[in-house]
Amino acid sequence: MSTAHLLLMSLGPVQDFIAQARRTRDLWFGSHVLSELSLEAARTAQKLQAELIFPALVEGEEAAPSVPNKLLVLVRQGDPREVARAAREAARTRLRDWGMEVWYKHPQLVDAGALGTAQEQLGTLLEFHAAWCSFSPPDEYRNALSFVEAALAERKRLRPFAPWKHQRGGRHKSSLDGARESVLVEGRREGGDWSRFRIGRREELDAIGLLKRTGGKPGQFIPVPTIGLAAYTALAKETKAPAMERLRRECSRFLTPVQPGKREWVRDFPFDAQLLLPGRWSTYLEEQELEREVAERFGQDFVRPLLATLGEPFPYVACLMADGDKMGETLQTLASHGPTAHQSLSRTLSGFASEARRIIEEQHRGVLVYAGGDDVVGFVCLPDALGCAAELSRAFSAAMKRGLEGRGVKEPTLSVGLGVGHVLESLGDLLDLGRRAEQLAKGEDRNGFALLARLRSSREHAWRLRWSDGPVKAIEDTVTLREKGTLPMTKVREVYTALRRIPRHAVSPQDEARWRPVLLGEVQRVLARVEAGTPGAGLTPQQAGLDLKEDGTLEELHTQVEAWAERVFLAEMLSRATLRSRGDTRGAA
Repeated sequence: MSTAHLLLMSLGPVQDFIAQARRTRDLWFGSHVLSELSLEAARTAQKLQAELIFPALVEGEEAAPSVPNKLLVLVRQGDPREVARAAREAARTRLRDWGMEVWYKHPQLVDAGALGTAQEQLGTLLEFHAAWCSFSPPDEYRNALSFVEAALAERKRLRPFAPWKHQRGGRHKSSLDGARESVLVEGRREGGDWSRFRIGRREELDAIGLLKRTGGKPGQFIPVPTIGLAAYTALAKETKAPAMERLRRECSRFLTPVQPGKREWVRDFPFDAQLLLPGRWSTYLEEQELEREVAERFGQDFVRPLLATLGEPFPYVACLMADGDKMGETLQTLASHGPTAHQSLSRTLSGFASEARRIIEEQHRGVLVYAGGDDVVGFVCLPDALGCAAELSRAFSAAMKRGLEGRGVKEPTLSVGLGVGHVLESLGDLLDLGRRAEQLAKGEDRNGFALLARLRSSREHAWRLRWSDGPVKAIEDTVTLREKGTLPMTKVREVYTALRRIPRHAVSPQDEARWRPVLLGEVQRVLARVEAGTPGAGLTPQQAGLDLKEDGTLEELHTQVEAWAERVFLAEMLSRATLRSRGDTRGAA
């Protein structure tokens, strides 16, 4: 029986590295850097005759937008240690060359005396781990996979720490990670590359941060405010076309437009849409070196007229994070079919990642940050967020059905979380909201959808439902209730306040018997006082969208009412994001 080696490689850092971002371009390019390093390692392994199992590298239009940081490789010939070393060195060389390319490309920004520091920072960033074992394919593949995964997990617990040798001392730390020394030149920072890449006067960047900020082209990255306000700019273009055209022409005089690519919705306003927020245009334009008086006149002449007719935009955006449920179990079960079954699933996942980009960027007004395998990260305009999440869930289910047909393996599902925050919040905070929403969506039973929002009052609202229970219809029905004015927010808050006064858990059967009718009675009493058109009619819990199971325990009733109140709070937020011109007061009750 022939033997082969199964090799598992992991590149990092991942989450912290990507989240270290102050500008949109930092976030986008940080994710791109990791994907490119993984791609370099994967292609190097292929050149050494190793067979990729995960990921599948599909060329051309069907290529996945991102390459995952975990590579599973089948080595039929040769030494797996040499394959791993070659992949590691290829990734390190790619990072070092890339960093030096931007270093020499932007001499205005860098301190020539910090070259050694920059080279050391680039050379020590990559965390590369590998584990391998021999096995006889296909029979021993499943056990070999379990072994290398366990071995890699143990190996990642051990971290070598080498001291830095090129610290200069007395220098500011990077504004992105707060640990590495800045490599930017000191002194006056105006014009040229400082403005093109929006490096602030007090901002500091290490060599990695410099790569993130300057690695792409100005205009390549869509600012988060432009995504969050996409529905507003679309309405403005549709209903106030002359005013929008004047604004676009004026912006073109001194701003670099972003490149829409296949994202047609960006063409409505291809600039940073924070210009449309009261109080922001002066700050933003002054960063572009316009005088304060000119910036203020711009706002008064070109933005105020739009705000006067359309009202102010609702400046929130959704950070979408999705992840396949129990993929580890699926892969373990599928492993009994040998590596070819995994390679087939890998191609299916690459196809889904490409589909995710189309869904987010072309079918909805959003931008994909990362899509590798079953992981998806992106930002979506709030009015499009529910539909986008549901479409991703459907696309994943369809892909898994095709990819696992005839294998006798239970098809995994996709949990999707939407973390909603202000468009000017730090990218790290927006990503944290998205990550927490994804965790909430997974819950204990997976296959869920969750909406988590933090409004300017710092108050958070969260709600979760399984996809099989129709979360999108449930919240859309609640939005309709709000927009019709059927369900006043004052009554929802009143129910919520009453709920806070009633214990969630009963300490005795007597307590249970005492508090259950109190909770039911309070909810019914408050809703019955809603003026629903007919004097004295009020609303029943069912008419308010609250399917109250009256035979439930006190804790179950408490949970039902709390979830309903959270859903209404979130529906109110979505209703406010629904655009209408000034004077339309639907949903204002």
